[in-house]
Amino acid sequence: MKIKLLSLMSVFLMQPLFATERSVTLDVQNMTCAACPITVKKSLANIEGVSQVTISYADKTAEVSYNDALTTPDTLTDATTNAGYPSTVQEDKSNQQAK
Repeated sequence: MKIKLLSLMSVFLMQPLFATERSVTLDVQNMTCAACPITVKKSLANIEGVSQVTISYADKTAEVSYNDALTTPDTLTDATTNAGYPSTVQEDKSNQQAK
């Protein structure tokens, strides 16, 4: 029993070792004024694991860098949606060209 418990604990303790920094671009709806990007940025920056947020009001996008052991793209889109700005993960254009 102790061996199983130790094995399970080691898996959870080692999880951050396998974490990677990822980036995702979100298409953000409803940004209609200069204050909107500030709200979107705050909603994303408050998520644990998010290290950088860059908003483009002109392109209606948010570029987010995050630790994949602490958050997911779904969490990011939920955060903007809850702030009143529904978003979706932008398709990776480099993958589309490779197909």
